[in-house]
Amino acid sequence: MKMLQCSERCGDLNRQNGFSLLEIIVALILIGITGALMFPVMRTNLTQSAVPVRRLDSQYLLIQEMDRLTGLYRHEIQNDTLDINTFKTTHVDISPLVQAIDTGFLAVGQITGNSYNTQSPNILRVTLVDGDQRLVSLFSE
Repeated sequence: MKMLQCSERCGDLNRQNGFSLLEIIVALILIGITGALMFPVMRTNLTQSAVPVRRLDSQYLLIQEMDRLTGLYRHEIQNDTLDINTFKTTHVDISPLVQAIDTGFLAVGQITGNSYNTQSPNILRVTLVDGDQRLVSLFSE
Protein backbone atom coordinates (compact mmCIF):
# COMPACT_ATOMS: atom_id res chain seq x y z
CA MET A 1 0.00 0.00 0.00
CA LYS A 2 2.81 2.34 0.70
CA MET A 3 4.08 1.77 -2.82
CA LEU A 4 0.80 2.86 -4.25
CA GLN A 5 0.82 6.08 -2.31
CA CYS A 6 4.39 6.84 -3.40
CA SER A 7 3.57 6.27 -7.05
CA GLU A 8 0.62 8.64 -6.82
CA ARG A 9 2.82 11.32 -5.25
CA CYS A 10 5.66 10.73 -7.71
CA GLY A 11 3.26 11.09 -10.64
CA ASP A 12 2.31 14.56 -9.39
CA LEU A 13 5.97 15.61 -9.35
CA ASN A 14 6.50 14.70 -13.01
CA ARG A 15 3.50 16.75 -14.22
CA GLN A 16 4.28 20.28 -15.60
CA ASN A 17 2.08 23.21 -14.63
CA GLY A 18 3.64 25.88 -16.94
CA PHE A 19 6.47 26.64 -19.35
CA SER A 20 10.03 25.66 -18.65
CA LEU A 21 12.74 28.29 -18.44
CA LEU A 22 14.24 27.06 -21.72
CA GLU A 23 10.93 27.54 -23.57
CA ILE A 24 10.58 31.09 -22.24
CA ILE A 25 14.15 31.97 -23.27
CA VAL A 26 13.63 30.58 -26.81
CA ALA A 27 10.38 32.53 -27.17
CA LEU A 28 12.06 35.78 -26.04
CA ILE A 29 14.94 35.25 -28.48
CA LEU A 30 12.49 34.70 -31.37
CA ILE A 31 10.52 37.82 -30.42
CA GLY A 32 13.76 39.83 -30.24
CA ILE A 33 14.96 38.65 -33.65
CA THR A 34 11.57 39.37 -35.24
CA GLY A 35 11.48 42.82 -33.64
CA ALA A 36 15.01 43.60 -34.82
CA LEU A 37 14.09 42.66 -38.39
CA MET A 38 10.81 44.59 -38.42
CA PHE A 39 11.97 47.77 -36.65
CA PRO A 40 13.68 49.45 -39.67
CA VAL A 41 10.69 48.69 -41.92
CA MET A 42 8.10 49.95 -39.45
CA ARG A 43 10.16 53.02 -38.54
CA THR A 44 10.34 54.18 -42.15
CA ASN A 45 6.63 53.62 -42.71
CA LEU A 46 5.64 55.44 -39.55
CA THR A 47 7.88 58.47 -40.06
CA GLN A 48 7.05 58.97 -43.74
CA SER A 49 3.31 58.31 -43.54
CA ALA A 50 2.51 62.00 -42.93
CA VAL A 51 4.25 63.19 -46.12
CA PRO A 52 1.62 61.90 -48.59
CA VAL A 53 -1.17 63.21 -46.36
CA ARG A 54 0.40 66.70 -46.35
CA ARG A 55 0.77 66.59 -50.14
CA LEU A 56 -2.81 65.45 -50.56
CA ASP A 57 -4.06 68.27 -48.31
CA SER A 58 -1.99 70.75 -50.32
CA GLN A 59 -3.36 69.45 -53.64
CA TYR A 60 -6.91 69.58 -52.31
CA LEU A 61 -6.42 73.19 -51.19
CA LEU A 62 -5.11 74.19 -54.64
CA ILE A 63 -7.95 72.39 -56.42
CA GLN A 64 -10.52 74.11 -54.20
CA GLU A 65 -9.04 77.55 -54.92
CA MET A 66 -8.85 76.87 -58.68
CA ASP A 67 -12.47 75.63 -58.62
CA ARG A 68 -13.47 78.87 -56.90
CA LEU A 69 -11.70 80.96 -59.57
CA THR A 70 -13.18 78.84 -62.36
CA GLY A 71 -16.67 79.24 -60.89
CA LEU A 72 -16.27 83.02 -60.81
CA TYR A 73 -14.95 82.93 -64.39
CA ARG A 74 -17.92 80.86 -65.60
CA HIS A 75 -20.33 83.15 -63.76
CA GLU A 76 -18.91 86.21 -65.52
CA ILE A 77 -19.04 84.44 -68.90
CA GLN A 78 -22.69 83.45 -68.38
CA ASN A 79 -23.61 87.00 -67.39
CA ASP A 80 -21.62 88.37 -70.33
CA THR A 81 -19.64 90.62 -67.96
CA LEU A 82 -16.21 89.04 -68.44
CA ASP A 83 -13.32 91.44 -68.78
CA ILE A 84 -10.16 89.41 -68.34
CA ASN A 85 -8.20 92.38 -66.92
CA THR A 86 -10.86 93.09 -64.31
CA PHE A 87 -11.13 89.37 -63.53
CA LYS A 88 -7.40 89.27 -62.80
CA THR A 89 -7.41 92.27 -60.47
CA THR A 90 -10.64 91.48 -58.63
CA HIS A 91 -10.39 87.71 -58.22
CA VAL A 92 -6.96 86.32 -59.09
CA ASP A 93 -4.62 88.89 -57.54
CA ILE A 94 -6.29 88.72 -54.12
CA SER A 95 -5.88 84.95 -53.71
CA PRO A 96 -3.14 84.07 -51.19
CA LEU A 97 -2.14 80.99 -53.20
CA VAL A 98 -1.42 82.85 -56.45
CA GLN A 99 2.25 82.98 -57.39
CA ALA A 100 2.64 86.46 -58.86
CA ILE A 101 5.79 85.63 -60.84
CA ASP A 102 4.11 82.94 -62.94
CA THR A 103 0.68 84.60 -63.17
CA GLY A 104 -0.04 87.04 -65.95
CA PHE A 105 -1.07 87.49 -69.54
CA LEU A 106 0.45 85.42 -72.31
CA ALA A 107 1.51 87.18 -75.48
CA VAL A 108 -0.53 85.87 -78.36
CA GLY A 109 0.51 86.68 -81.86
CA GLN A 110 0.77 85.51 -85.39
CA ILE A 111 3.59 85.24 -87.85
CA THR A 112 3.07 87.21 -91.03
CA GLY A 113 5.88 86.83 -93.50
CA ASN A 114 9.08 87.64 -91.59
CA SER A 115 7.45 89.57 -88.72
CA TYR A 116 5.72 88.55 -85.52
CA ASN A 117 2.65 90.65 -84.72
CA THR A 118 1.35 90.52 -81.16
CA GLN A 119 -2.29 91.06 -80.43
CA SER A 120 -3.82 92.35 -77.23
CA PRO A 121 -3.30 89.99 -74.28
CA ASN A 122 -6.40 87.87 -73.95
CA ILE A 123 -5.09 84.70 -72.26
CA LEU A 124 -4.52 84.80 -68.51
CA ARG A 125 -2.21 82.22 -66.97
CA VAL A 126 -2.92 81.61 -63.27
CA THR A 127 -0.41 79.67 -61.17
CA LEU A 128 -1.35 78.53 -57.67
CA VAL A 129 1.40 77.32 -55.34
CA ASP A 130 1.29 75.71 -51.91
CA GLY A 131 4.57 74.25 -50.68
CA ASP A 132 5.96 72.05 -53.44
CA GLN A 133 2.57 71.66 -55.13
CA ARG A 134 1.70 73.75 -58.19
CA LEU A 135 -1.48 74.09 -60.26
CA VAL A 136 -1.63 76.08 -63.52
CA SER A 137 -4.72 77.07 -65.46
CA LEU A 138 -5.42 79.27 -68.49
CA PHE A 139 -8.36 81.66 -68.80
CA SER A 140 -9.28 83.46 -72.00
CA GLU A 141 -11.82 85.99 -73.25
